[in-house]
Amino acid sequence: MFARVGLVGFGGGVGMLALIQRDVVEARRWISREQLATGVALGQMLPGPFVSNYAEFIGHELRGVRGMIVAVVALLAPCFVLLLGLSWLYFRFGSVPAVGRLFAGIQPVVAGILAWATWSIGRQNIRSWRALLIGLGAAMALGARGDVMLVVLGAGLVGVVLSGAWRGTAKNAKNGAAESAKTGPGAGPAAVGLWLGTAAGLSVPVVLLRAGELALVFLKVGTVIFGGGFAAIPFLQHEVVDLRGWLTMKEFIDCVALGQITPGPVAIMGTFIGYKVLGLPGALIATLGTFLPSGLMLLGLLRVYQRIREHALVKGFLAGVMPAVVGMLLSATLLIGRSALGGPAPALIALLALALLLRFRLSPVWLVLGGALIGLVLP
Repeated sequence: MFARVGLVGFGGGVGMLALIQRDVVEARRWISREQLATGVALGQMLPGPFVSNYAEFIGHELRGVRGMIVAVVALLAPCFVLLLGLSWLYFRFGSVPAVGRLFAGIQPVVAGILAWATWSIGRQNIRSWRALLIGLGAAMALGARGDVMLVVLGAGLVGVVLSGAWRGTAKNAKNGAAESAKTGPGAGPAAVGLWLGTAAGLSVPVVLLRAGELALVFLKVGTVIFGGGFAAIPFLQHEVVDLRGWLTMKEFIDCVALGQITPGPVAIMGTFIGYKVLGLPGALIATLGTFLPSGLMLLGLLRVYQRIREHALVKGFLAGVMPAVVGMLLSATLLIGRSALGGPAPALIALLALALLLRFRLSPVWLVLGGALIGLVLP
C-alpha cells in the first residue's frame, strides 16, 4: 500500500496524506481517524518530511518497529529509484543543448515555487512582530553563512524566552531535558561508500572521509528541518552549495526541480545530491541521513507524547523555529532567484508560476513540466 502511495503520491505531504487517509482509514480500516490525527500531530512536531513521519507512525501502530521500517522503506523506494535514474540521466546528458534549454525553462519556475512556499509557510507562522523579527534574523544569519543547526537552535531558544514558557516550567525542565536527550540520530552510515573507491579512482581514506562528511551533513539536515520538505531547501543550499561546493547553484536549482516532478516527499532530492557526490552509495547515505533522525525521534516521542504535546517549552521552541524556517526559505529564494532570473523572459515565467500557484493552487509538477516545454520552445 505504501509503495503505491510513494509511486503516485504527487503534491507533497498534503497530497500524499489524502491518499494515506483513503487507503489506510477508509478502504482498509487499519487505523481509526483519531489514530491518524495523532500521527499527523506527531509528524508536525518532529523534524523531517511530514509524510514519512506519518507512514512511520502508522507502521508502528500496526506492526511495531518492523512495521515502521517496512512502511517508510516502501514509501520511499519508488521515488528513490526514479530520482536515482533521473540523476544518472542528468549527469550523463545534461550538457546536451536540448536538455540545457529544458532546464533553462524549469529554473525560473523553481524560483516561483519557492516564493510561493515562502508566502504559504510565512502566512501560517509569521503572525506577530516577534515572529517577524525571528524570521528576519534567521534570514540574515543564513545569508552571513551561519551554521544551520545553530540558527535553528538559537531561534528555538529565542522562542522559548519570548513566550515566557521557562517561567512556569522550571520544575519540569530537568525531566523534559532528560527525555529529549534519549532521542537523536544514530551513527552515520559512512562506510557504505567504501566500495565506490576503485570505480571512481579515489583512495579508500578519501572515499571514507567524503562518505562520513556526506552522512553528517544529511543527518544534521534531517535533525533540524522542521516545516516539511520545502524547509530542507535553504538548509541544503547552504550546506552543499555555499559551504562545500558539491553542487553549483544551477545544479541545485535543477535538483529542486527534479524533486518536484517526482512523486514522494520533496526532501527526496537529497538522493540527487548524494549521487553527485559519491554515486549510488552517496545517494543511499544522503537519503538515509535525511529520513533516519525523525524515525528515531518518533520511537522516543511515542512514549512521552501525551505528556509533552501541550508542554509550554515544546510550544515555545516551535514558535521560534517555524518563523526561522520562513526566514531561511526567503534567503534561499532570493539566492536562487538571483541565479535563475537572468532576464525579462525568466522573470515573467517565475511571476506566472507564482500567480498560478496563488490563484489556482496548481500542483508544482505541472508548472515544472510547463516550464520545461517553454524552455524547449523559446530560443
